This record gives sequence, structure tokens and C-alpha cells, in this order.
Amino acid sequence: MAGLWASSMRGGWSPSCLDRRSRRGQRRILSMRLFQRVRLLTWAATCLLAASQIVCAQDKKAEDKSPKVILTVPLGIIAGKTNTVELRGLNLDTAKALHFTDTTVRATLASKGKADVPQNQKKERLGDTQVKAEVFVPADFKGDEAAFTVETPDGQSAPARLAVLRPGAFIEESEDNGSFAKPQSVRLPTTVRGSIKAPQDVDVFAFEGKAGQRVTAEILAARLGSPLDATLTLWNASNTLLASADDSPGDRDPRLAFTLPADGRYFLVVQDAHDAGSALHGYLVSLKWSAPTPVVPK
Repeated sequence: MAGLWASSMRGGWSPSCLDRRSRRGQRRILSMRLFQRVRLLTWAATCLLAASQIVCAQDKKAEDKSPKVILTVPLGIIAGKTNTVELRGLNLDTAKALHFTDTTVRATLASKGKADVPQNQKKERLGDTQVKAEVFVPADFKGDEAAFTVETPDGQSAPARLAVLRPGAFIEESEDNGSFAKPQSVRLPTTVRGSIKAPQDVDVFAFEGKAGQRVTAEILAARLGSPLDATLTLWNASNTLLASADDSPGDRDPRLAFTLPADGRYFLVVQDAHDAGSALHGYLVSLKWSAPTPVVPK
């Protein structure tokens, strides 16, 4: 037995040798497992990268290119004549045609292309493409609005609207009407087509009224896509604030009604609630007399 042990020792076999071989085997197993995990992680990362590239490609492919009309300049067109209208929106630079619901309204495309977005504004609100068109509305057009769509190779826009104005029933805003000292005089009833052309711009309109008359003023702007967030204020000749109006239920266009306390001159002021303004901040303001609110006996 001793001879066998000695022979084994001479042949390189011993308990310590077995231990070293066992440790080397364990290390090989661990290395193989680590290698397999690295391969698995590499495969997973490759799959994720491929999936993300597919998603990105699908997103680009699914990019919405359909046309959208956001606003028109001006907001209202005049019946009985040809009007030059600028349409602003998204994906309008490939426009093929304008289609009005009422086929008596005729439209011809004049130009199309990209549009500058005013500073600190978003294209989703003011548009980054535009179409200019010549629009004819017959004098006997029925209704106060004309609905239309824009057709492009990628589809047709949702319906948009233009207000229809009657000659003699409206006036254009005249500039240099930005103070009580230099208002624009108007006679009721009337509609004024104007715009808040620059930041901090105000438009002041003066009219004569009698005690007990009830005046109603209404802005049409946001409902036709204008970015104007209008406010209305009514003042007397002593520059005393009598009434004010901001947003109406459901939209940003204000409406104001007030019974005049005395005979005299009054001022209606239109401005933006945030002192914003540009050539795109258009509005229509209607002023008229309305029946006094009846007094209910107690």
C-alpha cells in the first residue's frame, strides 16, 4: 500500500492536485455561464435596438400629413365681391383646391407654401403653411358663414368657416384708434372688422347713447380660429369703467350687455387679455341696441 501511495505521488496524483483540478473546472463552468449571459444580454440589446428602429420607422410612416386649417385672414369676407383670403394651418402647402359647401361660392388658388411662425408661438396654434385664394361670394348668399375644406394629395381638411359680411352692415377698423382721445366713431348697429395688430395694441370705438338704452357688444374671433383672447370694456365720457367681459361659456369670445345710465358718449375698448397681438389676431365686433331687461315686480 505504501508502495502504491509512493507510486501515485511519483505519477503526479495527490489530494491537493485533485482540489486544484476541481477549482479549475469550477472556473471554466463559471466562465461558460458568464459567456452565455453576456451573449444573452447582447442578443436582448440587439432585439431592443431593432424593435426601436421598427417603431421609429412606423412612427415616421404614420406621421399625419392630412391638411388642417387653423385660421383665416381676414376672418370675414364680403358678399357680392371677390375677396383675397389667406388660410393658415398645417400641411396646406400642397393644396390642390378649396371646396365650399355652398357651390355658389367660387374659390381660386393664388399661391401656397410655407409660412413663418411668429416668435414665441407654436405652429399648432398659428400654422406653418399657408394658402392664398381669391374667393367670390354672391350678393344674395344666404347665411352668415361659408364653410369650406382644403384638398391636398394626402386628404381633405375638416370643415373651416369664414364669416360673410354684407356691404353697408359693417365697417373696417381704422388705425390710430388706440386711445380715448382718438377713438373711431361708429353708429349702431354695426359690425367692425379689425385686428389687434401688435402687442399692447388697443382699439377704441366711440358711440352716442341715451339713458335706458341697452347696448350689446360681441366678439367673434376664437370661434373662427383667431389666436386673439379678446376682452371688452365699456367706459363713459369721464373715463369711468362701466362694464367688462372676458371669456364666455364654452369659448374665449366675450359678450357684453349694459343699460346706459345717461345720455352721452361711450367708449367700447377691444384688446387682448395677455397684451398679445399681430396681423393674425383678427376679430369681428358687433354692436347693437337690444331690448332693455324687463323689471319683474317683487
